[in-house]
Amino acid sequence: MAKMQGVKEKLHAPLYDAFHVSDKDPKKIFKDFMTDPRVIRFFVDVQGKTRLETNMQAAGVLPSLNTFEARALRVVVSNMRIAEKKKITPKGGAGGSVEVENLAVTNESEILADLIYNSVISLIVGEKTMIEMPTFWFPSGAGISPGFPTISNHGEPDPTATFRFAEPVFIEPQQNFRVELAFPQGLPGSELTVDSPEKRLANVIGPLRIWVVLDGYLTRDVQ
Repeated sequence: MAKMQGVKEKLHAPLYDAFHVSDKDPKKIFKDFMTDPRVIRFFVDVQGKTRLETNMQAAGVLPSLNTFEARALRVVVSNMRIAEKKKITPKGGAGGSVEVENLAVTNESEILADLIYNSVISLIVGEKTMIEMPTFWFPSGAGISPGFPTISNHGEPDPTATFRFAEPVFIEPQQNFRVELAFPQGLPGSELTVDSPEKRLANVIGPLRIWVVLDGYLTRDVQ
């Protein structure tokens, strides 16, 4: 259907993109999926992602002559797990102990804390930083309701419990934009330390997704 010249429509249409730690290769962990050891970039690497990971059609720009009015920014994290290694001694003691891998959820809240308290979120539009704050400033407003002790959320599971811009951030047609999640002091657990590095963020296994959501209004041509 042809576009109607000069006629626009405005709709509530959030933009989202995710960093995905896959579980297809059990030997790969969080840090193995990072192309840059200190930064994860959202909205710029969208090729090969499913609709679950992104609704972007092109890398870093809006489609056609659309404009976007960002009103809120959210960081949503799915549940986390790490690979724990345990030693099990066979019956009778013959052959000594053998090391096996046991996949388990361990200190999920601590691993989530590794993420939100050790990283910084930057919204960059046209190479201009519009906001830059630690990740704890941008709660998800999503998740599983309270009452599940083994589940940790980044904030309350309430869509109103999110950070909203005092003034909207505008993204013009064909203007580059991205969100960066940076670890200024390095990814927690990527360096060997005495405080159980295997139980830190760097060693989380899949499946895991970290979504960045720009909530706001899209203006586009009427078709």
